[in-house]
Amino acid sequence: MTKVKFPYGSDEIQLDIPERNLLGILDAKPVSGVSNPAQAVRKAVLNPIGTPLLTDISEGNQTVAIVVDDHTRGLPCSILVNPLLEQLQKAGIKEEDITIVFGTGTHRATTAEEQEKLLCDVSCQSLKIEVHDCDSADLVPVGKTSYGTEVEINRTFHDADLHILTGDVGYHYYAGFGGGRKSVLPAVSGRQTINKNHGMLTHPKAITGNLEGNPIHLDMMEAARLARVDFIVNFVRNSQKEVVAAFAGDLEQAFMKGVSQVDKMGRVPVKEKADIVITSSGYPKDIDLYQATKAQVHALGAVRDGGIIISLLECREGIGHKVFEEWAHKYRSLEELTRQVQNNFIMGGHKIFYVAQAAARVKLFLVSALDPKETQEYYYMTPFKTANDALQAAFKEMGRSATVWAMPHGTQVLPSAT
Repeated sequence: MTKVKFPYGSDEIQLDIPERNLLGILDAKPVSGVSNPAQAVRKAVLNPIGTPLLTDISEGNQTVAIVVDDHTRGLPCSILVNPLLEQLQKAGIKEEDITIVFGTGTHRATTAEEQEKLLCDVSCQSLKIEVHDCDSADLVPVGKTSYGTEVEINRTFHDADLHILTGDVGYHYYAGFGGGRKSVLPAVSGRQTINKNHGMLTHPKAITGNLEGNPIHLDMMEAARLARVDFIVNFVRNSQKEVVAAFAGDLEQAFMKGVSQVDKMGRVPVKEKADIVITSSGYPKDIDLYQATKAQVHALGAVRDGGIIISLLECREGIGHKVFEEWAHKYRSLEELTRQVQNNFIMGGHKIFYVAQAAARVKLFLVSALDPKETQEYYYMTPFKTANDALQAAFKEMGRSATVWAMPHGTQVLPSAT
């Protein structure tokens, strides 16, 4: 037996997999985290790509808006924010003229406790803090993209003199990659803007790890330009959530450096697709089913048609999105969901579309904290109490000689044909 550890919420599950069945463990290439993440970000900020130094584009009388990721990302905001604050203060900008905007997109608002946890090590305690509301009445229209998306953004971000984005770059299943421009659209955009953009997700080039010809990515980039982004700082993390590199500067150039780093680490060749793939992601990536389905999407690249994906996803906060839940209950086939995505897109519904699309190819087994009856009836997944129960059921269905890939960090690995 080979013992494989899978992240599950804030804990882990150890699963014994027979050596004769295990093809291997699909994981990002081992890249060590930097010894001093804050220093790595500081170095990136002081050596920007494609832009002048932050001190050269800042003036003492300016107001500044810095977008940070919300609770669903679990990023240590201080690592990104503190080096920015140092440079802004060096330029003479007052602390009270700087606002941190939590870029929630259509997610629920971050709680006070979550904000404190994410910002606990930020050196400046007099910052203004705002949580974006995609349904706010005072969103500001800034123009239309070539894809016909009317872009409305957060007023505080719009009204600031200096616009800064922070976040991490990683794989994203229809934008190609997260990071960069996503800190405008969807992070601080209006609901209708987000819906119009995400409605293009059925496009064949709107897939994980692809930017070329990807309309969602290109639309996001146009929106970020309309929002007048001045400076970004993004980092890339390994599967142990350690910072391995940081990039700062121009909206597109710094982002693309991050994309290159992610691909070097996470794009893993798969010579043989398995009968069974076991995947997980851990907290906060499995905070709810809405977030957790990303691991399943990545696992599709490693499993053969007709195979089984076993997902170990805690989902401590339940389903996680009202529209996701409503569409799951209302539209009961892939055909219905496809029509809705293409003709009447509402943010949140796309996740059940992806689940149904996966279920049309393979069988989905799930170990989670969700109600097993609801999981099976509405979410195309067969529930199991333990990972071992799910694996034994998979062997019973696929045969005792069935092949297995293990993907413990499913959102960070992109299986690719060689």
